Amino acid sequence: MLTWVEIKKSNIQYNLKQFRKIVGKRIKIMAIVKANAYGHGILDFAKIVCDSEVDYLGVVNLDEALYLKKSGIKIPVFILSFYELSSKKIEQALKQKIEFPIYTTEQIKFLSKIAKKINKQVNVHIKVDTGISRIGVFPEQIKDFITEIKKFSNLKINGMFTHYADSESKDQTYTNSQTKKFKNIVNEMDIPLIHAGCSASTINNSATFFNLVRIGIAMYGLWPSGSTKIFAKKKMKHFNLRPALSWKTSIIQVKTLPKGSFVGYDRTVQVKQRTIIAVLPVGYWDGYDRGLSNCGQVLIQGVKCSVIGNICMNITMVNVSKLKDVKAGDEVVLLGKQANQEIKAEDIASKINTINYEIITRINQSIPRIYV
Repeated sequence: MLTWVEIKKSNIQYNLKQFRKIVGKRIKIMAIVKANAYGHGILDFAKIVCDSEVDYLGVVNLDEALYLKKSGIKIPVFILSFYELSSKKIEQALKQKIEFPIYTTEQIKFLSKIAKKINKQVNVHIKVDTGISRIGVFPEQIKDFITEIKKFSNLKINGMFTHYADSESKDQTYTNSQTKKFKNIVNEMDIPLIHAGCSASTINNSATFFNLVRIGIAMYGLWPSGSTKIFAKKKMKHFNLRPALSWKTSIIQVKTLPKGSFVGYDRTVQVKQRTIIAVLPVGYWDGYDRGLSNCGQVLIQGVKCSVIGNICMNITMVNVSKLKDVKAGDEVVLLGKQANQEIKAEDIASKINTINYEIITRINQSIPRIYV
């Protein structure tokens, strides 16, 4: 195994405990494990959080939900976003008691039809669009939408939820306006589960809690934004997050380049002096972004070494001239800690003008995940 991802179980459990302290025992926690658990490996991650007093799992689509249930996950699984109106898959989901979002009349009719066919009841959560302009029913349409749902006795409204557009921001004005819209609706309803809070808003804004919060990025030990981190450090001195994921590989060759040698595709680098490089078996296919060409860094022997030349599909070269006794087989940290140094997802994200979410979720699913 030349390239692998390590996930530290104790850090996942630690992060969840931080959120349990914030919301208390009465508010339920939904652990968001969509997108292969943000790159951490959905099934193994789900098993860990199910042992950490989590009440629900949140996935992005029907396929993820079915995979978890067929793999033996017992706690409730909720689909956050979308699902194919496929009779066979939805039949399987209803038998597994998977819970569905609902935001179109087509969904209402199709879910009811399948539920009637197999004599099952389906738990649905109405998605309200309070200002992010994605999926969901507009607030002014909610009453008519609920009236339509209630025509079908096998549809049970088990929840209502919304999604914040700007909860990571220092300025909570827009989040508060969304919360107000949502409260105006739910205050008139008798619905078991009301949820809006995400990682950022749970840290930033207690008005967003309701009776369930959905914890995603922060559960994995990453801050939703710099503003959220600053807020937490000021208001909750003992609150902290511990990244769970490290991404590692191994050197497959060390070679010495004569002065004047070109490195990599497009000859973006010509070395001005004798240079020692290490060749790594990882590239943009694996999720190590090509934008890190000539600006990325990795850790070898606890020292930051620079990427040299363009990153290839499956190969990356790094300059190891400042190291001694470097050899094939040595461990390389692409993301995480080694000795006293660390490369954070935020460090990588800043180099390619993106967010930490993208860095971890784009690690190729075929790379082994090892829980330690």
